[in-house]
Amino acid sequence: MTDKTLFIVQQFERRGKKFTAGRSVEYRTAAEAIARAERDAEKFAGVVALTMAVDTDTGEVVEEPKVLARFGEVGREFRDEG
Repeated sequence: MTDKTLFIVQQFERRGKKFTAGRSVEYRTAAEAIARAERDAEKFAGVVALTMAVDTDTGEVVEEPKVLARFGEVGREFRDEG
């Protein structure tokens, strides 16, 4: 089992009343993902940068996603409910 840490930026779009997840892109570092999310925040309804670990052999998530940065309106699973 080989774990890999992923750094992902997920974009969210609003078109009228419809709110959907847009494109997600993987980055090499947390800093790159956060910087991209900040830039994308001006163009999208919301953006979230997150990190998670996956097993490269099976593709299984071994560490649940953790939010690194959040901007604007994001999906329910990425909102700060605390």
